[in-house]
Amino acid sequence: MTCPETMSIGAYVLGALEPSERRATEEHVATCPTCRETLLQFAHLPGLLHAVPVEDIETDQPEPAPLQLTKKRPRRRWVLAAASAVVVSGLVSWGLVTAPASATWTATDGVGGIDTTAKLTSHGWGTDIQLRLTDLQPDKHCMLIVHGRDGSTETAGWWASNGTYQARVPASTSIPLEDITSLQVVTSADAVLSTITPATK
Repeated sequence: MTCPETMSIGAYVLGALEPSERRATEEHVATCPTCRETLLQFAHLPGLLHAVPVEDIETDQPEPAPLQLTKKRPRRRWVLAAASAVVVSGLVSWGLVTAPASATWTATDGVGGIDTTAKLTSHGWGTDIQLRLTDLQPDKHCMLIVHGRDGSTETAGWWASNGTYQARVPASTSIPLEDITSLQVVTSADAVLSTITPATK
């Protein structure tokens, strides 16, 4: 089963929607299993795009003359799609010969008793993060924030916990594994649900 609204999920994850469009997409995702699954599949893109140099998504195509204001958004989404394509091709070319380093962090002191496990795997482009949460309150719109040793932060993924008490979230960040100091699960209202570090249990 497919849903025509899945075309908006990529733009939603990458922050390319206007506030009114974003709210409409969130309301739709809350009632559409197909789009919720698509959201999980795209959740890792924000982190990966941080690893793509801007010059890598430039094209030789000349910028078309704008016809009218309503044509601007397709252009923006086209650029985002091009960037995503670069990410995919980059992942192929960044394959590692040796097995990547990995670590598993856990935390059991989250808000409402949330248990969080994050498996982090080092890659040439940054870090892959496989996040698992249990006892998560339903109807939450969450994001994974990655904190670096130098004070930098990246949003590694977005997801919705509509109607479920568990979540498995694929995410990624351009921050190398050895430079990650903590992960935070945060709601769309900026409430911290869980903080995960190498020292938490």
